[in-house]
Amino acid sequence: MKKTFNIIKNKYFISSFVLLLILFVFEETSVFRLIKMNLHQYELIEENSNKKQEIKKVKEKTIQLTTNRDELEKFARETYFMKKKNEVVYLFVNEDN
Repeated sequence: MKKTFNIIKNKYFISSFVLLLILFVFEETSVFRLIKMNLHQYELIEENSNKKQEIKKVKEKTIQLTTNRDELEKFARETYFMKKKNEVVYLFVNEDN
């Protein structure tokens, strides 16, 4: 017991403990903050990869719309409800309660 008390009273132990406490808790770049930032980084990397996939799909759709007239007509009819002359378009609305 006395040996343990002497170790705790040791000035090197006390200074090391204070230094570790400052590094782990009180510093702006503490271990806890670094872990949190690392997790946020992984979330951003995942979001970035999802955005890249979306951009790729939009580019493919743009190429289809600019090169294929049938695709352009289909897109215009579905999105903007466009019609040809002497044509009737019926819209069916699904109302879920």
